[in-house]
Amino acid sequence: MEGSNNDPPGVEPSASLTAPMPAAPWPFWQRFAFRFLLVYYVLYAFPRPLSNLLGSVAGAIQSIGAELGAEAGKWIRQAPLSWPGQWESELYQVERARRGVTTWLDERGLAPYEVIHQPTGSGDTGHDIVLCLVHLAAAALLAILWSVVRRRPCGYPGLGRWLHLVVRFDLAFWMLSYGSSKLYGSQFGELSLTRLTQEIGDTWPMSMVGTFMQAFPPYEVLGGIGEVLGGLLLFHRRTALLGALLTLVVMGNVCALNWLCGVPVKLFSLHLWLYALFLLAPWRHALVALLLKNRGSQPVHLRVPVWRWLRWPVVLGGWTWVLSALVLLHLEKVGPKPWLQGQEKSELYGVWLVERMVLDGVEVPVSDASRWRFFAIDRGTRAWTRDAAGKQLEFEFTWDPATSVAKVKKSSLLAFASPWTIVQGTKTVPVDRPLVRNRDRGKKVDGERRSLVLTGSWGGKQLELHTVEKRFRLQAGFRLRQELPDFW
Repeated sequence: MEGSNNDPPGVEPSASLTAPMPAAPWPFWQRFAFRFLLVYYVLYAFPRPLSNLLGSVAGAIQSIGAELGAEAGKWIRQAPLSWPGQWESELYQVERARRGVTTWLDERGLAPYEVIHQPTGSGDTGHDIVLCLVHLAAAALLAILWSVVRRRPCGYPGLGRWLHLVVRFDLAFWMLSYGSSKLYGSQFGELSLTRLTQEIGDTWPMSMVGTFMQAFPPYEVLGGIGEVLGGLLLFHRRTALLGALLTLVVMGNVCALNWLCGVPVKLFSLHLWLYALFLLAPWRHALVALLLKNRGSQPVHLRVPVWRWLRWPVVLGGWTWVLSALVLLHLEKVGPKPWLQGQEKSELYGVWLVERMVLDGVEVPVSDASRWRFFAIDRGTRAWTRDAAGKQLEFEFTWDPATSVAKVKKSSLLAFASPWTIVQGTKTVPVDRPLVRNRDRGKKVDGERRSLVLTGSWGGKQLELHTVEKRFRLQAGFRLRQELPDFW
């Protein structure tokens, strides 16, 4: 049963609860596959979609309360409107039960991997892998039992549309979450001084992915646009096909990076890719007709069956949820970052190459393994140096721009900080040529760089460092004209 063009999107009109939607009985393989996928999705995904819904409601209540002021805001954040946040917390009890299952299997030698429960940012732990296998086995068993109990031919067009709608919204919200992080530049962060000075051979494959994203923010933004656009298109049934196709391509790229470069979100990203693939199922005949047979196809209807009186509440609730999530994501990304408080960059931020290192008036030779290669002034009060042998030494470094004096100590546990005088200047040094010809390959030209002279006490000796700012080729940026390719 299909509604008129004036019906709201996403729901099937009916004067009462709709009867089973008329359709030919499905073949056995299709019935079994649907039962398996339905059970597996419920076991794997829930309660996360419900937690996301309650989290959005709780976040909206908190935001409204913050805007209303002290008294009204306190009331709005507490009873009777505190239940979404409380229920969201209660749903995490399901995860405890899942941990109990994987622990039980591990203790009896039934798990293919050792199960270790510890704080981690990985989604590919032994627990996650064992739990995925448990979900697969349980879904197969329940699908078999369902098929034994209900043997007669039938179909599930109405239930299938509801499953399609739930998976669409679930996938769409994940795309918005990951995509907005890329758009606002918060998923991979910035290219840190530590990463810039790390030798490529000592970099983990996952770190190479992060370095690439950090070094080329436009590419990160491009990926974010693809994810956000795919998520937005999934929300409406008329654009769901385009959203699923776009998400399939975008998540294919994400899966390739995760699986090939060891990013520990392999299982989850694969499931999101499979979600997008599953969403294409209603259009399988249309896609084959269009892409392979060059023929026309019949329209695909995705309206879900629901009571007539419930149509508008469902539609309004859905769109309110979507718009609230978009606003909350924006406020979260542009709001203050507590972890960056006190981590601002000073004027001296950067890596400074040590040209001369003098201790008690005696210059430390370049051949000395303890000689510092460079001195890095990082975010906040952090500074560090790395010697010729590769050993890194951490400092607490507090610089006063008014006096140009820094208080330096080797460890924050030490009470005494030695004052270092810092003199800023500029220096002419050899730099890369802006335009390279064949005959000039490898040759340098003179260029201006900032310089620092740091003088203070270190290890009971008088230290004097002559440094010049290091510019990294990885930070060269976009160049339209390139007469010669850069070295691989």
